[in-house]
Amino acid sequence: MIFIISPSYFVQSLLILAVLVTFLACGSILSEKNSNPKLKWLLFIILSEIGLHFLVILFISTGVIKDFPFFVRGLYPYYYVIQPAIYFYVVVNLNENYKFTQKDLLHLIPMALSFIDNWGFYSGGPEHWQYWANSISNNFAFLTKYPGKLILSKFHFISFDLLKISYMIFAWRYYFEFLKNNSEIKDQFVLKWLRLFLITMSIFVVTLALSSVSNFHYLDIILDNSNVSVLITIGFIGLSILALSGYILFNPILLYGLPRINYKTIIDNSNTLANFKLFKNETNNNENKEQNLAISIISEIKEKQLYINCDFSIAMAAKHFSIPSHHISFILNNYIKKSFPDIICEMRIDHAIQLLKDNRNKKYTNEAIGNISGFNSRTTFYVSFKKITGITPNEYLQNIKST
Repeated sequence: MIFIISPSYFVQSLLILAVLVTFLACGSILSEKNSNPKLKWLLFIILSEIGLHFLVILFISTGVIKDFPFFVRGLYPYYYVIQPAIYFYVVVNLNENYKFTQKDLLHLIPMALSFIDNWGFYSGGPEHWQYWANSISNNFAFLTKYPGKLILSKFHFISFDLLKISYMIFAWRYYFEFLKNNSEIKDQFVLKWLRLFLITMSIFVVTLALSSVSNFHYLDIILDNSNVSVLITIGFIGLSILALSGYILFNPILLYGLPRINYKTIIDNSNTLANFKLFKNETNNNENKEQNLAISIISEIKEKQLYINCDFSIAMAAKHFSIPSHHISFILNNYIKKSFPDIICEMRIDHAIQLLKDNRNKKYTNEAIGNISGFNSRTTFYVSFKKITGITPNEYLQNIKST
């Protein structure tokens, strides 16, 4: 499979790189276990749609679409999911208690209509798909000439972009209303991220909308650099998406949402932290409170030896402290720079080391010490011990005896 080298080779290369990094970011998103599941899947939908959109552009502009004819129109319904996904991604980030209802399914109506409209394409089979792939490779105008059953087909590009612009307006509106009503947390890391996210999505949406209402099509421009300003614009879109995907790839903490915690509820709850003096007398600076809360959570787990329960998980910690699990993950990752499982593992190893020091007369076996420290198997104990200390429990015990 060989890409055509056009005069605008740089833009094609940039889009290829953007597609690769976007799909890498999608993989990174799915690999996060303790993140907010709503945010994870919404962001995955957004990035995967953008990645597929650019991939189809590259396929068509280079003629490779002939080898993947289904991509001509097969993904059209999925394109209609990104608009509500962008809006709800902002909403869920700013409102952790938001719950999806049956009413929200109305946002999927455009996708359903697009699927019905494209049924003729789906049912046509491989030969039908190949015909349209060949036609579009010869003339991009065929993209807008498919004989769909609904009016949506005739105005697909316009309706698609109008929906995107509408949802972007509502997303920005929700964002600014939140800032207006919560001015004390304007400096939150997640708020800065949402601003960057909305700016990038706005660039993506507006540029595609301009392409639809103008007398040019970006696919023609990719193959012909006669319109330098448009070529630069397309390159800027690719660069923006590349930067956005790269930012997500190296900052998975974004998947935990905005950590807005009701500190008064936690302080008043007698079943939670005993050491909240750390931030009872602090200022209203949320970042100071979150940092102190992270320290307090670790202190509480250590002092009450919650970690010796081999089933102790972040879900149990969330119940104990009355804090959402993804918020615990956020503050530990952000301020302690360690994940919850790593912190618990280190506490268990510290506990085991103390038992080994006190166990010179072999009162307990090493396996028993591992179980007492919270490890549910001998293998896990030995692997974790060597990973943290660099030696096995037996080697550590020998070192103690020789000193």
